[in-house]
Amino acid sequence: MKTIKFIFATLTVLMAVTSCHKTDFPENLPTNKDQGISFAIKPGSNLGGLKSTLDCFSENADYAIAQIDDSAYTLTISYIGGVPYTTSVKLPTGTHLLQEFTMWNDNNTPNTTTDDWVMAATPHTGSNFADFVITPLNIQFVIEAFVKTEFPIEVVCYEEDNYIDFGFTYFQINQIAVREESFFGDICIKNINDYVGSLYAQQTGGLQMDMSAICKIDVLRNGIFHGTFNNEAWLGQGQPLKVNYGDRANETDEFEFKLYILVRKGSGFEYVYFHSWFVTDDEQIPQGNDGVVDFVLGNCVPDADLVIPPWINLPSTCYYKIVGGYAPGSLGGYVDAQLTGIPTGYEIQNGTKPSWCSDHQTTINVGVNYNMDVYSSLYPNTLPAYLQGPKWDYYNWLMNHLDWYPGYFWYDLQGALWLFDTPPWNGVANGGVPSLTPMMQQMHDDALLYGTNYKVPTGGWACIIFVPAGTPPNAPAPMIQTMFLKVDP
Repeated sequence: MKTIKFIFATLTVLMAVTSCHKTDFPENLPTNKDQGISFAIKPGSNLGGLKSTLDCFSENADYAIAQIDDSAYTLTISYIGGVPYTTSVKLPTGTHLLQEFTMWNDNNTPNTTTDDWVMAATPHTGSNFADFVITPLNIQFVIEAFVKTEFPIEVVCYEEDNYIDFGFTYFQINQIAVREESFFGDICIKNINDYVGSLYAQQTGGLQMDMSAICKIDVLRNGIFHGTFNNEAWLGQGQPLKVNYGDRANETDEFEFKLYILVRKGSGFEYVYFHSWFVTDDEQIPQGNDGVVDFVLGNCVPDADLVIPPWINLPSTCYYKIVGGYAPGSLGGYVDAQLTGIPTGYEIQNGTKPSWCSDHQTTINVGVNYNMDVYSSLYPNTLPAYLQGPKWDYYNWLMNHLDWYPGYFWYDLQGALWLFDTPPWNGVANGGVPSLTPMMQQMHDDALLYGTNYKVPTGGWACIIFVPAGTPPNAPAPMIQTMFLKVDP
């Protein structure tokens, strides 16, 4: 059982006589002049036969801390005849509330408080130790004008393990380490005219094919927004973007750094989300020896810490309708696709384009105007679940290497594409495509050999995918046949 002992002493104000002559007071002396108060430590009651084997007063206390009206006052303690006395604290006349009272030992280091310890304290009402004193905290008292107040207070030997028994309110102190990550990026564009009127045009040297990326980083701590940083002020040039964030010492903090890059979107310019880095506590984002996380949007800086595929300025949705003949179309593709509902400024525009089919088992109706969500094959992870996978790397490789296959026919390319379907096409004539040809097989095998993790160069061809609008991200199968066409990103 933890031991408890009461201190029996009277804390009074020591008043020094500074002169022996009478002082004349003004007639209109203010009645609200601050008055001094001291605390007298009296014997407790209801000891209940407790006996102490620990004398917490075997050493002298050096000071007391009294919290009054939400303000803390440090009162020096002196001993006269073995009895401790405190200096007084001046308070305005009126009613006050004593909320905490503790006696401290400075551990013989008066100029350092980090090693000070609490010798005794007054318990709070409702606490386990409240019955050991006559008047537990909180205590209300009154200060009167020109009246020195001596207020009785009792303290109990304090042990840290028993702080709950005193009824103290403790606040957890979170130590926070301010950490920093630095980011610098490039943006590769294929058409300088696309960025006329943007912030990039204000950079030193003007618009170029490879420019410093103007970006912002949003920081999330444990999924909660923590702060945002951007490099607009210096147009992304000349210095990295430094991101500061608070890592709590006593907590496990998971940080997400969300990268947004200023790009052309439609006819304007927007910050578009491209990538997230994740770290825990003091872990750093992978980076080179320069201490800066380098990234590039496009493939013009292939040795950057992060290479992001080229940006294609695409609408979120449009209408897609197969028109004219079916397999083949009149423009060299599997079918002719009429696109409508596309505002100006995007990479694709309203009109009729050659189009291909991604899967051989699902149907699509000719002449029906389908509302479609539009995706870039360079970001396959954004596709619905049933379309994700490596086949888009193979498709992109084929679209950029058709010059390897002089004399190929539309059906050779379509058949080679179906061989990457899941499950793959069995080579039997289907949907206007004849049986498997040697050219189909060669195209498939070359793409499989050379197309794994293929990176489309800036200015190369990429596939643009059309999926029924509103298809859930976790959809396991297509509702209609997945169609796509190629564009020059």
